[in-house]
Amino acid sequence: MNKKERFQMPNETKSSGLLLGTVIGGTVGVIATLLLAPKSGAQMRGELLNKYQSLCSKTKDIASRVGNTTKEVVESVKEEASSLAEHAKKSNQSIKDSFNASDDK
Repeated sequence: MNKKERFQMPNETKSSGLLLGTVIGGTVGVIATLLLAPKSGAQMRGELLNKYQSLCSKTKDIASRVGNTTKEVVESVKEEASSLAEHAKKSNQSIKDSFNASDDK
């Protein structure tokens, strides 16, 4: 593995980073807009509360999707590892059988 391959991020990580950056950037933009707009205190607090609740909901949704994707990846890795282990056992047994057959001759 060369240096370039070692430091490359998987596509899932890049996509997650882009999504997180978009959410954070949008949040900062909304807060800046709300704070700079000329509104009464009560109206401002109401809008901030609504935006906060919306952001919390979106964050929970993203966390849920990340959790589900992680579970799927873990399950896939388990299945692949089990398959590889079974293949290795069969190959090992085949090699042992070949050696035993050659010793018998």
